[in-house]
Amino acid sequence: MDLEKLSDLFSFNKRIDLGIDLGTANILIYLPGRGIVLNEPSMIARDRATGEVVSVGQEALDIHEKIHPGIITIRPIANGVIADYEATTILVRELIRKALKRSAGNFQRIVISVPLGITPVETRAVNDAAVKVGAKEVHFIQEPVAAAIGIGLDPFEGAGNMVVDIGGGTTDICVMTLGGIASGESLRIAGNDINSRIIQFFRNRYNLAISDYAAENIKLQMASAQDDLDDSTMSVRGMNVGTGLPETVIIQSSAINDVLKHSLALIVMSIKKHIEALIVKPEIALDIQERGIFLTGGGALLKGLEQRISQEIGIPMVISPDPLIDVIKGVGEILENFGHFKPLLGIDFKVLSKDDS
Repeated sequence: MDLEKLSDLFSFNKRIDLGIDLGTANILIYLPGRGIVLNEPSMIARDRATGEVVSVGQEALDIHEKIHPGIITIRPIANGVIADYEATTILVRELIRKALKRSAGNFQRIVISVPLGITPVETRAVNDAAVKVGAKEVHFIQEPVAAAIGIGLDPFEGAGNMVVDIGGGTTDICVMTLGGIASGESLRIAGNDINSRIIQFFRNRYNLAISDYAAENIKLQMASAQDDLDDSTMSVRGMNVGTGLPETVIIQSSAINDVLKHSLALIVMSIKKHIEALIVKPEIALDIQERGIFLTGGGALLKGLEQRISQEIGIPMVISPDPLIDVIKGVGEILENFGHFKPLLGIDFKVLSKDDS
């Protein structure tokens, strides 16, 4: 290797490409040639008195679970979009710095996954945050399309494919063919909504306050999209709101399943709606019937979900082998083959860099 190439390899001035899955629960970062380099919670922790950022990502989540009295924690991304612009910018910048082990900035191109129903105002907020961390070009890809690519589907083929991506903040339902979306919807009902319902259930029924982590653990261990024939039990520890003391209750899985019913019914209803809408495009409907509906995102891990949906709509479900990382895998594939996938990208923002001015 000559000195010029060696210098270029180690130069921090070299522009690089970057892929981001800006999730409500987690942020994942992809670097071409290296793959997924970071997967951490979408959270920051601030000093309550000064407002100074104390930590981000996993360290902030650890503080959140300990309920530190002098620190407040913030999830700046809600329902897949930016709820707190300043906090999101700090979070993304610091996670990029952690992933690259260097200061954020000087990126040629950033590809970001966004929910299907993102508004122009929300898109602009995501774009501005990306520009602030140093992007020269910002490109967007809808999450279910990125997930389809991550699963291994070809979005340009003539056959129809249906993807249901149940994430932390949104459930995206998408029917795609020939590089376009034939039918799609983004529901603000997903994993976090279910966790909130579980937390509210314990507060209403037992006057017990439980953490987000406990709710997630209960969902994964006990919850089922189908009513279990053998009702299991679990000990749940929390803080009694009335006495302020720790307390443990025994909960049955059937009670948790009842908490989930409303959210799951809305998701199934939306899937049905999009299947029924294909009556004017029977060829696509037949493709989906033959191939099945591809289920991805963290919600795909909910026990019995594929059987529940399949029974109600009469179409087999196909659960991705890597549901938690399909979106970022798809974003990475786009970065690695940008020219091929560019027609799929949504609104593109080109930023005038110092070099171009």
